[in-house]
Amino acid sequence: MDKQPTRASNDPLETNLASRPQWWTDKHTSTWDRVKEALRRDWEQTRADFSADDAVDLNQNAADTVKQAVGAQPLPPPTVKTHPDDPQDAAKAVEKRIKEQGKAEEKLVEARTDVAVEQVRAQGKVVAEQQAAQEKLAAEQRRLGEISAEAREAAAKTQRDAQEKIAKQQQKIAEVRADAGQKIAEVQQKAGEKIAEVQQKAAEKVGDALPWARVEPAVRYGYVARLQYPEAGGWDDALDGRLRSEWTQMRGDGSWEDVRPHVRRGWDAAARNSVV
Repeated sequence: MDKQPTRASNDPLETNLASRPQWWTDKHTSTWDRVKEALRRDWEQTRADFSADDAVDLNQNAADTVKQAVGAQPLPPPTVKTHPDDPQDAAKAVEKRIKEQGKAEEKLVEARTDVAVEQVRAQGKVVAEQQAAQEKLAAEQRRLGEISAEAREAAAKTQRDAQEKIAKQQQKIAEVRADAGQKIAEVQQKAGEKIAEVQQKAAEKVGDALPWARVEPAVRYGYVARLQYPEAGGWDDALDGRLRSEWTQMRGDGSWEDVRPHVRRGWDAAARNSVV
């Protein structure tokens, strides 16, 4: 069995043995320690590009991240920029940041509007289906009244026939009621699915500004998993299922749906670094 690291750390992936894949070794830990600062700077730059309020613009690009990860370029201190600011570039960056913040706010408003509109549409469909069902029931009940009157008039001729007609009509009302209930349930289900879809899109429009501390475990796992499974090649359903299973067994922080984009980021970063 591979030897597991035992040094003290505030990182749950290092302090809790059950939170690591069984194949994790000291070599994986060493590899991650070498590249994580470069990836942290890359994440902070991404947050700055997405206009996160507490993000720091480090003047770092993708090429800088790759070079730092493989040791071809020294790592500046955490808050020091990779490249000095040019006055004109700084002015442009401020202008770009203002524009990006405006765009982000517009996307947030648009996403919330989409959710509200879809909720109104869904409610309208439910109300319309309920009204249609009530109209059908009212029509059938009127018909029942008519048949009941006819049955009473025909009672002298045959009481049994009248009773059969009433029973059949009551059965029809029950069927109409059941059909209406099924249609209403289907409309509500479709409405819920559509609202969930719109809410997911809304979350994607505004969800790329989490702090590095929140995403590092997932990014690290994706990075080292790429080294562990070099034969996997690109990201596909089989790989997604394998990593989902491991993440669940590790009891990682967050559901797989929440952390998948960050694990994918680490995986892609490892793929880029292996080319250098």
